[in-house]
Amino acid sequence: MSVYRDAEHGVVRAMTLDAISLHKGAAWQGKYEPPGSSPGKSDNPCPLDRFDQLTQDAMTRSLLRRVLLPLHWNLLEAFYKVDNSKSLQQERALAIQYVARAAPGKAHWLFRQKCVTAWAVTNLPDGFMVLHTWDNLDSPTPEKTLYRWRSDIRRWLKHELDRAFASAAVVLSEAGLIAEST
Repeated sequence: MSVYRDAEHGVVRAMTLDAISLHKGAAWQGKYEPPGSSPGKSDNPCPLDRFDQLTQDAMTRSLLRRVLLPLHWNLLEAFYKVDNSKSLQQERALAIQYVARAAPGKAHWLFRQKCVTAWAVTNLPDGFMVLHTWDNLDSPTPEKTLYRWRSDIRRWLKHELDRAFASAAVVLSEAGLIAEST
């Protein structure tokens, strides 16, 4: 039984599980169809009701956590986790720290941690994005080096996130959870 239209759909639903609500919207929301709309790829292929879909998302999340490499799991958690409570913020922070420790290169800890945080969390204050605040004040690093470090770490993060999705696609496909493309 296909539950997700593709691997990205499955991963995002599993990782944002804490933000999914079982509450129904207003009655008009289910009946309203914008002019010119037609069912397409965005439609969910899952034949399950809302409660069963949520249960499947939880099982998918558990499967991914069990099977994926710890780095790939933490990358997905750092990037997609919805941190709308204190405990979820702590889980996301731990995932960011794990990824920062794994980041390659000669950048010091503070730089790696801030670089991974800036990549994972989109709604940071503008002051956080100032590159010089990511450096040690005791022994400043040349600006060119800071930009190179940031570029190298971002390239590595993108590459590893792509690998995490590829691994998740294999897992979800083998479990029969992805819809066959027509």
